Amino acid sequence: MKLTNKLKSLSGLWLSVLAVGVALGGFFIGDGIYRAMSGRTVTVKGLAERDVVADTAVWNIKINGVGGDLTVLQQQIDEDINEIHAFLIDSGFSPTDIQNLRVQVRDKYAGYSDAELKNQQNDGRYVIETGVKVRSNNVGLVDAVSRRMGELVRRGITITEDYAGPIYIFNGLNEIKISMIEQATKNATAAGQQFAKDADARLGKIKSANQGVFSIESRDPTDSWSSNERQSINKKVRVVATITFYLK
Repeated sequence: MKLTNKLKSLSGLWLSVLAVGVALGGFFIGDGIYRAMSGRTVTVKGLAERDVVADTAVWNIKINGVGGDLTVLQQQIDEDINEIHAFLIDSGFSPTDIQNLRVQVRDKYAGYSDAELKNQQNDGRYVIETGVKVRSNNVGLVDAVSRRMGELVRRGITITEDYAGPIYIFNGLNEIKISMIEQATKNATAAGQQFAKDADARLGKIKSANQGVFSIESRDPTDSWSSNERQSINKKVRVVATITFYLK
């Protein structure tokens, strides 16, 4: 009888140990599945774009003159500069918008000996390059007047061949950064939710995020000229947010 009771006691103890082992095994299996699910991720991108208008224009009107008498040549350049000032003020600019560029003088025969100079024509020895800078927040006025450069040419003013027209600057990026990042994040989240739905899963917490770099482009690039963002009044600001989500 005592032997039978001992066997029953040992059998009960074994069953208890077995039950605990099964329970622990189930826990570890379940925990392993959870960890495997939490290791699943999806990386998505969200784009935000906004059309903006430049708020500042900088316009360099460069001119030059060629001659053999430096004093006479400088007088001619001074007259041309005065003509440009009058043209700009008559067009609606304030004198405070206008600034003279520095003067550069080039001697084509610099370094020549006296003997070599005797064989050269003196008419075109000196070249003076200078001009006028216009800086204004009235970008529309700058754009309109810059299209009338032919009027200065008809007055006998020589515009240099490297004249590139005004450049237009947008200074309000800091004011729209936060809202654009929020929009890009929202768009990335929507893309992640759609992916999770298609994968029969749920979108979890963010694992990592990269806001990306803001870029400013021409809004209407139709040719090589207009594709230059600096020469475009109408611009497009873009940012791409890259986010990695856990999947549940």
